[in-house]
Amino acid sequence: MVLLKQNCPVILQTGFRIFFLGAAVYAVVSMIFWKIFYVMGKNIFVAMPLTVWHGHEMVFGFTMAVIAGFLLTAVMNWTGIQTLSGAPLLALFLLWASARVLAFMPASFPVWPMAFCDTAFIVFLSIAIMKPIIATKQWKQSAVFSKLLLLLVAGIIFYIGLLQSDLIVERKALRFAIYMILSLVLTISRRILPFFIEKGVGYSVNLRNNFTIDMSSLVLLIAFSIIDVFWPQRIIVAILSLSLFFIHAWRLSGWYTSGIWKKPLLWILFIGYGFIIVGFLLKAMAALGQRPDDSAMHAFTAGGIGVFIIGMMARVSWGHTGRNIAEAPSQLPLIFIPVVIGACIRVFFPIFNESSYILWIALSQILWIVGFSLYIYYYYKVLAFARVDGKWG
Repeated sequence: MVLLKQNCPVILQTGFRIFFLGAAVYAVVSMIFWKIFYVMGKNIFVAMPLTVWHGHEMVFGFTMAVIAGFLLTAVMNWTGIQTLSGAPLLALFLLWASARVLAFMPASFPVWPMAFCDTAFIVFLSIAIMKPIIATKQWKQSAVFSKLLLLLVAGIIFYIGLLQSDLIVERKALRFAIYMILSLVLTISRRILPFFIEKGVGYSVNLRNNFTIDMSSLVLLIAFSIIDVFWPQRIIVAILSLSLFFIHAWRLSGWYTSGIWKKPLLWILFIGYGFIIVGFLLKAMAALGQRPDDSAMHAFTAGGIGVFIIGMMARVSWGHTGRNIAEAPSQLPLIFIPVVIGACIRVFFPIFNESSYILWIALSQILWIVGFSLYIYYYYKVLAFARVDGKWG
């Protein structure tokens, strides 16, 4: 084991290193191509409709890489057992990366190689996550693991729809996957956000979770996900969305303290959670108004998931490389603010000025690219070089 550690490159010592770096690079590259394909009208590729390709690569490309890096690191902390490193971690990453390359193949290229790589990646990741959980009998972590399995199911169903050229199945699978990622973000937030705030604001504050709110959120989100995807009754969806809006607004207000605005690693997570809450309100409004829910879905994705993810990437990368969270880099607002502003433009501007829809998409794309490019610039050495405390990992 000592010899293996000595011979293991830094980038392969812990899951978050290679996957966060890969996710950030792909966030930039895929968005550049999405800009070329959609805004500039240069549809030169692929085996999927454009919007389906964009959704799939944001969900199963970018977001799944971040989930992999986060869970491999979190499970190691929860269980005390080393998760994948070295060659097995590289093999997992190459499955993910191969699927991303295959996503750019022309329509004449068979779909099954990409389907195989994507599916094998999530199966491999699920096994790697579950083994230490089973070994330590930490069954409370099954809530996180179950969402990973549901993402696997959604991915398989997506490819079945793609192979049959069934656009409805493809879109339903993507929507369900988005809701499972939302569920994962909300679960993680419930566990870590109050703790981070209590420890990070620099003064005494006592934040508690509420069992009734926790259970109500869980049950309502399950019902919302199933009904909106498989039985989209607008009135029921609106009621569930409004209920989730009020529950999560109440929860987040209970975690609020003014000191978060002095700590970028706190306010970015708070804002990400806030976008999800706004997404439920916009979803209810779309259902009641019988309008498309494009703004709601991008509040969930570009806002909630995207903003929360870049905050977690910055925090995990800094803290798990031996650095002091209280002394986070001063450049963090330069990374976070473009992503937040881009999400605001993508979610809200089309509501008030739909005639400039393409312009709003283009601006939000540019800001996303800027934010994640700056993350790569400032965090490359953090991720690719040894811990500052000299420890392995």
